[in-house]
Amino acid sequence: MTVRTKIITILAIAMSMLLFANTITAAIVKFGKAEYMPPKAEGSKKKEGNPVKGEVCFDRDAKAFTFVDDKGNTVVAIPYDKVKSMLYEKTSHPRYAEAILISPFFLFSKTKKHFLTIQYTNAAGEGQFAMIHMDKGNARDIVAQAEADTGTKVDLSEER
Repeated sequence: MTVRTKIITILAIAMSMLLFANTITAAIVKFGKAEYMPPKAEGSKKKEGNPVKGEVCFDRDAKAFTFVDDKGNTVVAIPYDKVKSMLYEKTSHPRYAEAILISPFFLFSKTKKHFLTIQYTNAAGEGQFAMIHMDKGNARDIVAQAEADTGTKVDLSEER
């Protein structure tokens, strides 16, 4: 064997080991910098609770979507087969506070927020929903992962 073929063989073995290790660890895909928005009570005008910071997890083995808070507690778990629909929303609002406090030039820019709303049925068969506020850096990745794992198309709604 020449030195070149030895190097190619070693690289091929290393690449196959990396691919194998990646498939083992890819059973749960996690996305940080997210907030679960708890639903408000019916007839109430105020929110029931504050947003819960944590991470979005897609568990391929359990076939479930979960939201886990910063302490490691599961806030909501939704089996993939219970998902009825998903909606991605991108909203934008003028930066009035920054314009008043810092500079009027902030009126020319807008804040953008990304939300994923999942409509599903619980164990009793009742309709439920979960709203996740996502970071701009991983919003598209979460939407793509949700669509791929659940097999449900995500409806897109972008506000201008």
